[in-house]
Amino acid sequence: MNGNQRQAELVAAYKELLRSYLEKRPSGLRKRISDAIGTNRSFVSQITNPKYSVPIPSHYIHTLMSVCHLSPVERSEFLTAYLAAHPGQAELLDNSAMVDSITIDLSAVKDEAQRSLIKRTLKGTAESLIAMALGKTKD
Repeated sequence: MNGNQRQAELVAAYKELLRSYLEKRPSGLRKRISDAIGTNRSFVSQITNPKYSVPIPSHYIHTLMSVCHLSPVERSEFLTAYLAAHPGQAELLDNSAMVDSITIDLSAVKDEAQRSLIKRTLKGTAESLIAMALGKTKD
């Protein structure tokens, strides 16, 4: 087996774990994941389906685990499998543990263009507030 095949198997393994966790949760979770990470649902389908080789970007891992309400045991199992597939991501995951995020339910806004505008506006506002809190000016 070559390295690419092994990598694909390791990615599929953590995605299989994630899929098993999602199946135990209420419906609508994939939509909540897409809202929390700011992507569309098709991307969430790709990163949660073991048949797709698209890896889950490390900067989404903590948000994903939080939105999915993974238990400590599930978190440990998932992180172990994720790091087996992406050993170079360990430091990034440790650093991203300090990330504090807010999830805002935009389900009442049905128009995708309006949702996109709201997301961009909120993100820009948050970045400006953070810059002010740090005593920096946002370019």
